Amino acid sequence: TVVYGDHVKQYLISEGVAPQRIFTAAHAVDNAKYSRDVAAVEQATLRQQLKLTKEQKIILYLGRLEEGKGLEYLLEAFSLLPQGDAVLVFVGTGSLRAKLEQVAGTYAVEDRVRFLGYMPPEQTVVCYSLAYLFVLPSITTPVFKEPWGLVVNEAFNQGVPVIATDAVGAAAGGLVQDGYTGLIVPEKNSIALANAMATLLKSLPHRDQLGMQAKQVITNWDNEQMVMGFRNAIQSVNN
Repeated sequence: TVVYGDHVKQYLISEGVAPQRIFTAAHAVDNAKYSRDVAAVEQATLRQQLKLTKEQKIILYLGRLEEGKGLEYLLEAFSLLPQGDAVLVFVGTGSLRAKLEQVAGTYAVEDRVRFLGYMPPEQTVVCYSLAYLFVLPSITTPVFKEPWGLVVNEAFNQGVPVIATDAVGAAAGGLVQDGYTGLIVPEKNSIALANAMATLLKSLPHRDQLGMQAKQVITNWDNEQMVMGFRNAIQSVNN
């Protein structure tokens, strides 16, 4: 059995699977691509596009705008925050965009929410470099369960801590470590999500500590480690 994280390995062992039959293959992205230094001019251009000042803190979501991503819970959570310098930025397209814009208006936060639309993958690193924190609020639906969430890997490469729900594979798989590389909250719980965002918004040192640790951890989740996990599994079968 090949799994994506040690947490899953420990679960399978607890269920009676022999440890020697389990191999970890770190679910990975091209770390060199997402960890590059982003030029100040690139950041300034994006801030100008978003009509944001240098002082405003970006809470970033990047991905599809679809039901399983839990974005209505994110908007509700954002509306519960004290009005300050935080701005919620959605990057991506999907069937829920019009509804989310309407929900933002219902919560009276439309002036602090931005919908950037589609961005080519090679440019998304600029978004991560500007983000104060990243949120992946995925939920379980009858037809969807977040298998991993590679956006977590991408954000970590820029030293951005992640708030994820317990429905996110990267949380269950051990990449998002609660209190170490980010925060994990129950799915479909807007209050818990709001409290987690408020915690990091109130403390830049806490945010920076989590981000630094996330950047360190992600260096061990690379394509070489992923390939090695599959190679070891195949060799064990051949032996």
